[in-house]
Amino acid sequence: MMKKLNLFLTALFSLLLVGCYIAPMSETHKIYANAVIDSTFVPKPEISAEINPYKKQLDSIMNQPITFAEQDFDKSGFSGSEGNLIADLSLSFAKDFARKNNLPVPDFCLMNIGGVRTIIPKGVVTTETVFEVLPFENTLYFAQLDGIQMKALFDYLVREKKGHPLSGIKVVYKDNQLYSAEIEGKPFNPDQKYWVATNDYLFNGGDRMSFFTHASNSYDTQVKLRDMIINQMSKYKILPYNTDERLIFEN
Repeated sequence: MMKKLNLFLTALFSLLLVGCYIAPMSETHKIYANAVIDSTFVPKPEISAEINPYKKQLDSIMNQPITFAEQDFDKSGFSGSEGNLIADLSLSFAKDFARKNNLPVPDFCLMNIGGVRTIIPKGVVTTETVFEVLPFENTLYFAQLDGIQMKALFDYLVREKKGHPLSGIKVVYKDNQLYSAEIEGKPFNPDQKYWVATNDYLFNGGDRMSFFTHASNSYDTQVKLRDMIINQMSKYKILPYNTDERLIFEN
């Protein structure tokens, strides 16, 4: 009896396995040659007709003039004209925003030069220009740093030796050692906490700025840097050109 039961269970299990069998899926591959896009390329009329209404609407926005640049703004040097402009406009906006919203007013501004993607060429500055300069969706952040974090910031600047945009602060190094630092025209005080205007990418440790991740306090304004810069630029008929030295390395 037991033998018959075992045979029955074995047969039943085999049937279940057969019933659960899933045939392997077949794959279909198609190979397409790369389309060559050059002067001989002719767009399809039906696709162009579909896109053109949206393109016209977008162009009307992107071609909107904001201000005028009397000369090229670029990222050359440790205090380049473009970096200085971005930092100055950011700090000015940040201070106004803080006062209007009863927030601590930032003492200085630190942005990253890698976030500034191209120059501002001489001529009319349009919305498209700003989108090309600041293509990322970063927001303006406030971060409070104590003396230890400020020292880490100073160590970072001399280690990286890049022209990161600065405003409201002047840092001088001699033989790769911190010689002096002034914030809003006053000597740096290691016993004081400072509020810094920066962006969310850096606040989260981007570009190896890990000192921001140890901030005592912080605030996300949720204002896009690009929108902020457009707003600030629109206040000028001619963009202010400034190459004041904010980051200095001496032997």
